[in-house]
Amino acid sequence: MTKGFQAKFTIKLPVLLVEGLVFIILLLIPIFENQTAQRAFALLIFAALLWITEAIPLALTGLMIPVLATMMHLATPVAAFSQFANPILFLFMGGFVLAGALSLYSLDKLIAQKLISLARGNFYWSAISLMLATALAACWVTNTAAAAMMIPLAIGMLTLVNKNNVSPEAKFLMIGIAYSANIGGIVTMVSSPPNAIGAAIMNLSFTTWLMYSAPLFLLTFPIMIAFITIYFKPDRKMTIDTMLIKSNPTPTNRMLVFIFLLTIVLWIMDSVLSPIFKIEDSFSSLVAILAIFLLFITRIMNWEEILESIRWDILLLFGGGLTLGMLIESSGLGALLVSQISHFATDVPLFVFLWLIVFFSIVMTEFMSNTASAALILPLLYALAIQLQVNPMILVLPATIAASFGFMMPVGTPPNAMVFATGLIPRKDMLRAGFLVNLLSSIILTSFFYLLFR
Repeated sequence: MTKGFQAKFTIKLPVLLVEGLVFIILLLIPIFENQTAQRAFALLIFAALLWITEAIPLALTGLMIPVLATMMHLATPVAAFSQFANPILFLFMGGFVLAGALSLYSLDKLIAQKLISLARGNFYWSAISLMLATALAACWVTNTAAAAMMIPLAIGMLTLVNKNNVSPEAKFLMIGIAYSANIGGIVTMVSSPPNAIGAAIMNLSFTTWLMYSAPLFLLTFPIMIAFITIYFKPDRKMTIDTMLIKSNPTPTNRMLVFIFLLTIVLWIMDSVLSPIFKIEDSFSSLVAILAIFLLFITRIMNWEEILESIRWDILLLFGGGLTLGMLIESSGLGALLVSQISHFATDVPLFVFLWLIVFFSIVMTEFMSNTASAALILPLLYALAIQLQVNPMILVLPATIAASFGFMMPVGTPPNAMVFATGLIPRKDMLRAGFLVNLLSSIILTSFFYLLFR
């Protein structure tokens, strides 16, 4: 039995019954004329309530989504379960196994120790340096790959200060890694698919995109650091007086470092190598599985250790989230929700309307792929801007950035799911802190673009 399934869980039966009743009511009360969208909406709310209250295990909710979707005739069984083979899940898998290998040989602790020594033994500043490294990496690779690189180092850092449990320091560092990966992913056109979609719609060059995104990153990143410092209250004076890990390289350790660095280089070179090999997408997922293969054939990890390091529950959770996103798009629910918001355009001030669009984009990202939400929302917003005779940039750009700013739900973004998988971020902390960061980010995004284009 793998570690992901060893935790005990108590079903919250009264909560589950109430949420089931809400689900039935939503199916019966006509909200939309489109009955397919109506059923998709009921399923969306039901899944959201289950994830928020954790009445049943999060992974079980994810696994039940395709079952309910099939029974509600929202998708065929093949289509409903297809997202559980989505390449991004295999990128997760590779990240989990790499983290397990580094931990098995204590190399995560050694690298973390080097970072701490650069900060003269201060944990707080070492953590911030790791968050900055995550954000800078996410500018050029996917935010998932950036998080996968840094999470093992973060765990090693926590081990060095004996905080590898649910402590304020652990929460601060791990949530900071996820948020940094998400925020860093807005900087370049190549770092996130929504960026490419938004830039293509607006016909922006790489440099023009950077002119808007770089100042926003420089504004958002320190505000995020300040917020999570205030919220989690980590010990800012914590130091390590004694180096706990001594470097004693062995052939196995050297091979592991080589595989780890090779994986990172291949992830970074994604945009260069994928055209060479004529691989249109998901190159990073192939690299992740290659890393697992190399770890096995070099005997760094045996098959049982590989299976032990994979968080199967998180894979099921995120597979369910991807399925839900696919249903929102295919049922027409997403387009209906966007059209409902557009009705406010003539009734409220432009700033309020812009904030509604930004917040709606963030909420959509919490429950479906940010690529899918961007592909759905951005063309509609461009057409709406032309209809309203306003600069399309004021609607399209903030919504594009907002598609990467889902901070609240474990299924909101891959980095969120990966740090949640460590067990160091309780669900309630991710929800509470994430909601506040969502709200804060929506105000920053709205104000930034409103002042820029009004």
